[in-house]
Formats: sequence, structure tokens, C-alpha cells
Amino acid sequence: MGGHSILYLGRSDFAADYIEALKASKACSRFSRSETLRVPAHDAANIELVLFEAGPGITQSGHTLKTFIQSLQHYPLIALTRHDQEHRGIAAVRAGAQHYLCVDDTNADELEAVFEHAIQRHRLLVTLSEADSTVLSILNSINDGVIVVDRAGHVLDINPAARSILALSGRQWPGPEWGQSFCSFATDGRTPIGEDELPLVKARRGQKFGNQLASYAPADGDNAILSLNGQGLYDAAGELIGGVVTFRDVTSLMQRTVELEKRAQFDEMTGLANRRLFITQLEKAAGRAQRSGRALAVLFVDLDRFKSVNDTLGHDSGDELLRQVSRRLTSNLRIGDFSGRWGGDEFVVLLEDFGEEANVAAVAQKLVLTLSEKYDVRGSEVYATPSIGIAVYPDCGETAERLIKAADLAMYQAKKRGGGRFQFYSSTLNAKLEQREELELGLRHALVRKEFALHYQPRIDVSTGRLIGLEALLRWQHPRYGLLPPARFLGILETSGLIHSAGEWIINTACRQLATWQHQFELPDLSMAINISPQQLRHGRIVDAVAKSLSDTMLDPGCIEFEIRDGVIVRQRSAELETLHGLRRLGVRLSLDHFGTHEISFNALDTGVIDSFVLDQSLIQDVESNDSHRRIVRAAIAMARGLDIEVAAEGVETITQLEFLRSCNCDLAQGFLISRPMQPEKVSAILRSEIAGTRLLSRGMP
Repeated sequence: MGGHSILYLGRSDFAADYIEALKASKACSRFSRSETLRVPAHDAANIELVLFEAGPGITQSGHTLKTFIQSLQHYPLIALTRHDQEHRGIAAVRAGAQHYLCVDDTNADELEAVFEHAIQRHRLLVTLSEADSTVLSILNSINDGVIVVDRAGHVLDINPAARSILALSGRQWPGPEWGQSFCSFATDGRTPIGEDELPLVKARRGQKFGNQLASYAPADGDNAILSLNGQGLYDAAGELIGGVVTFRDVTSLMQRTVELEKRAQFDEMTGLANRRLFITQLEKAAGRAQRSGRALAVLFVDLDRFKSVNDTLGHDSGDELLRQVSRRLTSNLRIGDFSGRWGGDEFVVLLEDFGEEANVAAVAQKLVLTLSEKYDVRGSEVYATPSIGIAVYPDCGETAERLIKAADLAMYQAKKRGGGRFQFYSSTLNAKLEQREELELGLRHALVRKEFALHYQPRIDVSTGRLIGLEALLRWQHPRYGLLPPARFLGILETSGLIHSAGEWIINTACRQLATWQHQFELPDLSMAINISPQQLRHGRIVDAVAKSLSDTMLDPGCIEFEIRDGVIVRQRSAELETLHGLRRLGVRLSLDHFGTHEISFNALDTGVIDSFVLDQSLIQDVESNDSHRRIVRAAIAMARGLDIEVAAEGVETITQLEFLRSCNCDLAQGFLISRPMQPEKVSAILRSEIAGTRLLSRGMP
């Protein structure tokens, strides 16, 4: 950048050091000084900038600040002041100067930038028509923010109101790049605005616009939402020379608008979506379902005997109960599920992407259990069971209105059947539901009627073929359907809460049976694996149940191994981990079941809680032909070796699979090749043979 021809007007020597530095700088090519506060005639044609002292010397010489600046309106004017008198420089700019400098607080870069800005701003003002000059003069005095840019995007003017709104100091002058970032995001503060839609860009291109909303992010503080208007700026000949943008801060107004919209769409008491918003979301979901061919479901939830709560405890307590119900409802749904309050004590839920329709029943049953638990309402214990009706798209209707009506009718059907349950609108699904309810009813009496039984599947040492343990597997001798495997009823046990009593029976029965076999056949190292569910781990009572069984049977705790699903370790929930540590303190072993089918981290394995894991049978079934599974099995076993963790494999059905596991140094194996699960009497016969030295595989067990 070349130097400028500069004239300094003033009688005071307060800027003497500054002037000397200025003379020596590259910003100045020619310097002259006048003591008379006027431009010498012989210098008039050569002057590019006029610097003057913004102080009392002006008024002492007979000039007011405004008349002095007006007398020099043909030159770019820069006022000089000190930092502690900065207000004088600001006053000079308001009176018409192009800029001001603090002589005791200015660096070289700022000096050159101010000089260039003053020259450009003065040139623009000179080229403006008289009408536009008047307009700019008025805009500088209004309460709206005003920014003026030239065609290149240089910011030439920012009025005091704009500086206040944008949190810019009087000396702070944005560079050209600022015009590209000013209000470059939508009102959400995240969505970028295209370059052609940026306010300053549109204005300097001559585009007229109004009420554009955008977000402004100051260096410090929260984002502000601005409402902007803009248009081109023209010279006396009508040529476009820049643009002007005016704006105001509408953040508070927008917040009030959002709050009003929220009140119009959400239930004030519970915070859930209201009826109107829920219908809107359901209509959109139905459109997505129609395009994708996927199903969706609507659940209509009504609280049984809610009126009695209002009658006995009062409406305030009733309102509090509804708030607690809404919190339980939302916390027990997946992210992406949508819930709302239909009115009174009625709620609605929208489910999408749920896979099989049986999963909808699982969600409904979970809500029945959760919403039926005790409430603490203003110090009173309150119980409120729900009746839930379910309608599935498109079988029950293809519009939001029909789906809600179908779910409502199903809810009333559930209420007629006693409440505290759910009901599908579909007759086909209702038939399946009735069978499930029959099984659940039977499960509630299965323990008392002694219909549960344990079958045991042997587990061998891979290297020797010796039987070293068994896995206890639950069976149900149903009076109507015969012997049922866990897949038919385990989910019902878990969702109905019956898993705790059934699980304790399994632990007690398996421990007693193991103790009997150990003593009868003198096999003190014979072990027993027992499956436990995540629901059992969330309640500490399982620790007491295990402690009691160990005490009653006098078993070595190390002979008992509890198999848990690996998701429990991944989730790292405090309640579940506390239960696991409680079991470890008893001395029992813990194993991860179905290893390889879910995400599991090394940190989870290296917690010191896990003693072993069981490779899932899906990995073993095709190791003969699946290179990927062979690599996974080898890697898992190698990893276990490094962590000092024992590895078992389930689902072994062929000699080739067993030989592969032996080549990988797998510790234990079980599966149909070795033996199917069997009743205790058959296990006893095998153990007799084991003592006699006859191995399971050598006998060719089926």
C-alpha cells in the first residue's frame, strides 16, 4: 500500500510524537501542518487526508465541531484524540468525520486500514446524489441498525444503533470478509444461508428486499435474530455504487412467537404434543409408511378409574398423576417414537419402524407394567392401571382419523376385559394376543402347579472330551401345548415381572441338583451354568437368592457360572453392574452368553467381572464354509487368552466343528454332537458312565 498526502490541522502539540511516527511510516508520503485550522491554498489540490485534533481547540478558534467538519467536507477527515477522551472521536464521526484514531493506542495495521476506509467512504459520499446523502444522514440517526457497503463489499458506514445491536466498539471496523459472514446463518443458528442470499451481498448488487430473518453471532454472547431490509445505493448519475442494509433485533419477538406456537401445539400441563400436533405427525408418518411400505402403529392409552383419584385426592393430585404418567410414558419409549396427550386422562403413542408386529405388543406390555407401578402423589400412594388399544397401519385404516378411532375402540375393548391390559383392533392379532394371555395366565400358576422343569445339556473339555459341566435350561410342561422351550414363554416371563420368582426357582433347583450329583458321583469339580436375564440384574434380590442357595447346598461358589447377555456389560448401567459385583463377591463365575452377536468393547471385558464367554452358535454353525466366521472365532479365542478369559462354544453339531475348535485351543464345547438337553435321570446315567471312563463322544450320543 502506498503512502498518502496528509495535512494535520491543530495548534496543540499533544500529538507531536504521533505525528513524528506518522511522518516516518509508509502510510505517509507527504506531510504538512497548519496551525490555523484551515487548509493552506497551495496544498489544497494535493491533499488526500486531513487529520485534526478532536478537542477543545476547535471551539476556542471560533468553530464548533459540526461547522468545522462542514467547512472541510471536500476532504476525507480523521479525528485524533486520546484513549481516555475517545468520546470526542466518536462525536466527530457523528458530526461527519470519516473515522477517528486514538494517538496513544493505534498500531500500524490499524492506521493503514483507517486511512483506506476514510478515503473509500469519502469517495462514496461524494458520488451520492443529494437525495441519497440526505437519506444516509437520516438513517444514521434512527434506532434501526444501518450498514453501508460499496460494490466490492467494503463496509463504509455503520451507524451507532448498528454498533449497539452488533456489539461493535466505536473503533472496530469490519474488513471485507465480514460482509460474507454477517448474518450467514438461518434463524436456527445452524443452517447456512447461500452466498447469493446474504443480506450485504444482495444489497450491493442492487437487490431490494425486506423482512429477511437471519441469525447474527457476536464474538461474545448469544446469537441474535435480525430482521433485515436492503437495497442498492446509487450515485447522482444513477449508477450502482454499493448497498445499504437496515435491521433490527427481533430475538425477543421471535422467542415470544415460538412460545405461542409451542402453546398452540403442546399440552401445557404435561408438555406432550396436543391433539392437533399429534394428528399432524400421524398424517406425516402415514405418508412415509405409504411410500416405504412399512407399517406403523397407534396406541391409545386410557387410565383405569382415574376419576376416583380426582374424587378422593382432588384435581391438583389428579393433575400431578397425569404429569407423572406422561414422564413414564416418554421415558419408556424409543428415541423417535412420538407421544401426546389426547385429552383428560387419555394419551396417544405413534410407533414407526418396529419390525414385526409382535414388537408392538412388547411395547404395549412394557407400558402396561410401567404405568401400573405405584405413584407417589403429594405423599399418597396411588395406583393407576392403563387400558391400551392398538391400531396398525394399513390393516386398521389408512388415515389418521381411522387409525385413532380403531385404537380408541380397541382401548374400550381392553377396558371391558377388566383394564390393565392392551388389545389389538385386528382380529388376527387378537387371536395371537389371546394365546399370549393364556400363556401368561398359565405362567402365573406354573410354579405352584410344579409345571416347570430343568433339562441339562452337558459341556465337555475340548482337549480331553471329558464332561466337566452342564447348562441348566428351563422347560415348561404346559397342560394344553405340551413341553415348551424357553423361546415360547421367556419373553412373557420377562415382561410380566414373573422372571424373578421363576429365576430364583431355577437357581435353587439347579444348585440342589448339582450338589446331589457332586456327592453321588464324587465329582467335586462338576460345574453348572445358569442363565439370568437383565431384569434379574436390575434388582438386587438375585444376590440374596444365590447366597441362600449356596448356603443351603454347601456348594463351592466357583462351580456355579451365571451366563448373562453381553448387552448388560455394554450398557454399563450402575444398578446392573452393582448386582454383578455383588455376585462376584459371593465367589460365583460370570460369563457372557451369545458372544459375537452384539457389540462388545474391550473395556467391558477387562472390567475384572467376566470370567468367560460363550461363542454364539451362529458363529459355529458354518465355520466349515465361512472364512469370516473362522477368523472371528480364532480372534475371539486369542483375545480371551490375552485377557485370561475362558471360552466355551455352543451349537457344536459336527466332528469338523469340534476339530476346528480344538485347533483354536477353545476350552469348552456343547451342542447336539455331544448331547441334547436331557432330564436329570439321563444325566445321572451319563455321569455313571463318565466315572467308568466312557466319554460322551466315544459312546456316540445323539
